[in-house]
Amino acid sequence: MRDYSKQNKKAWEYSAYEFWLQNVGLPTERAKIALQNPTKNLKWHTQYFDHFENTRIANICGSCGKKAVPLALLGADVTVFDISEDNRRYALEFAEAAGTTIGYEVCDVLDIDMTKHGSSFDVVFMEGGILHYFHDLNEFMQIMRTLLKPGGKMICSDFHPFNKITDTLGMEWPTMNYFSTEIFEGEMAHARFYDQEKRARMPKCLYRKYTVSEIINAVIASGFTLQKFDEHPSWANPNLPGEFTIVAVLPQSP
Repeated sequence: MRDYSKQNKKAWEYSAYEFWLQNVGLPTERAKIALQNPTKNLKWHTQYFDHFENTRIANICGSCGKKAVPLALLGADVTVFDISEDNRRYALEFAEAAGTTIGYEVCDVLDIDMTKHGSSFDVVFMEGGILHYFHDLNEFMQIMRTLLKPGGKMICSDFHPFNKITDTLGMEWPTMNYFSTEIFEGEMAHARFYDQEKRARMPKCLYRKYTVSEIINAVIASGFTLQKFDEHPSWANPNLPGEFTIVAVLPQSP
């Protein structure tokens, strides 16, 4: 495991389970919401899936299962790959409470066992801001390619690079030169929910933020065919971009 991944893992296992309990609710409570309308839990991401039934999905950095469990309820075969044992604990309890099952592998995404998982997924899906945890985007996209079957689809939804120059999502992160390639130490995304004393004790993550062109070019360079690039408004200010979604397909074997 890379040194920055070790630091990020330490941060993501600092009271993460307790955070989900306090801010998302008990797994049983979350399950009731998911069961009422699994599609609603997927928000705008639903439109990017061709179907759910019998679709093998790799949910990259799937965290507490907030998208994996609704996908499973809709009939998908979902495996989460995430660095945090605390996230796994909550996600599996959530899935059990919802009466479904998901796979969950705790690992550095860059070290996924490809003898077991290579070329085995119909879709790789990620959302909620994960690209900044990986310091070599080309390497990351190659991993996504390797996970997919020929003809498979990548759905990558992430924070809009506009957030590099202004905090459109209200995450309380530092802003910087849009073209900066700096790797910087920053707070966990949910640190702002804690009091200042505990916030100061929380381990930091090492981030690398990307430009739009860096993201799109890494997708293309990895051999994907880019199908769609959508921008979504910020939840804090709908007049500004907050997130984006890329849909790209791995060509069929000749």
